[in-house]
Amino acid sequence: MTEKNKERRGIGAIEVGGLLLNALVSSGRAMSLGDLARESGMPASKAHAYLVSFGKLGLIQQDGATGAYQLGPFALQMGLVSLQQMSPVKLAIPEATRLAASIDQTVALAVWGSHGPTVIYIAESSRPIHVNMHAGTVMSMLGTATGLVFSAYLPVALVDKVIAREMQDELVIGQAGVQLNSQDIAGVLTEVRQQGLARAQGLPIPGINALSAPVFDHTGALSMVMTATGTKGSFDAEWKGELALALRESASRVSHQLGYLPG
Repeated sequence: MTEKNKERRGIGAIEVGGLLLNALVSSGRAMSLGDLARESGMPASKAHAYLVSFGKLGLIQQDGATGAYQLGPFALQMGLVSLQQMSPVKLAIPEATRLAASIDQTVALAVWGSHGPTVIYIAESSRPIHVNMHAGTVMSMLGTATGLVFSAYLPVALVDKVIAREMQDELVIGQAGVQLNSQDIAGVLTEVRQQGLARAQGLPIPGINALSAPVFDHTGALSMVMTATGTKGSFDAEWKGELALALRESASRVSHQLGYLPG
């Protein structure tokens, strides 16, 4: 056996036991012994033995009244430490780069900055687009797909304040193209939440389409926005199109890594 193969060998019992922990994490709720055994693909007697050991380590705990199992205090401590050490941007950049290569469209990441939605990273594609966007660019809250996601998921009072301010700033990309009344705005933001995406078709830049997806953290709060951009002829902006599906999946993967549990 080579040295390389030796390094790859693990402890099978730990990997098998990990199936139980994974089942608990995936369910997001307390589970009975029977359900855990079934989800993990092992006999109940075998699952119980693992659960006893995990209980001694504080990885799981059993409800005295119902007998159901849930993650224990040590599992919680590990999760909190992991979240403290985790950089959302560090996790998102490789995913954005992979997505750009996969769909061959430009992909950008934006976070909430002191002046509003701010681009922090751009993964270029082989299809150049003529857009004045770079790291540090501030995007309109209502005139861009990126900004619409922030407008849909951030507190209303904060959104209203920034929109009022940006209307006086000609340097904000997309600001000049906003011609919506309050009723129109409410309808657009409702659609963003329903679709889990925002889109821009030929606005604010003629001939350029964009789709944006939210990335959430472990508290369910908006962490950043991932945006795919391309020329109209090569960029399908349909809600259920392949680009939309790929973008949703990438944003969801980053959210999952940040500890977000939908629902």
